[in-house]
Amino acid sequence: MNFGGPVWHASASLGRAKALDAWELRNAAVRALAGVGDAKLGEWMDVTEIAVHLRRRLSHREQLLVGPVVDIRGTPEAAERVAVVAKQCPNIPVWKLAENEL
Repeated sequence: MNFGGPVWHASASLGRAKALDAWELRNAAVRALAGVGDAKLGEWMDVTEIAVHLRRRLSHREQLLVGPVVDIRGTPEAAERVAVVAKQCPNIPVWKLAENEL
């Protein structure tokens, strides 16, 4: 997505409950990424009607630890990972996971 390198990604969603506002969702996403990444290398927040998405670049140290990050969408590995998640979360439409629409 042209972030200049690998990123951490956290999403916080209202789901069906409308009890939380965007500020609370933002704080939830920030808490989810507490202690990881380096905002100085880049951080992006996207607020939609139902969710807040926070992306933060991995720190230089984290990048060294994980090595090259490769986009696996559309590969057999991606399908295997989606199958594992589908078993854990049966209420998530698997086709959306496979198409990276969540």
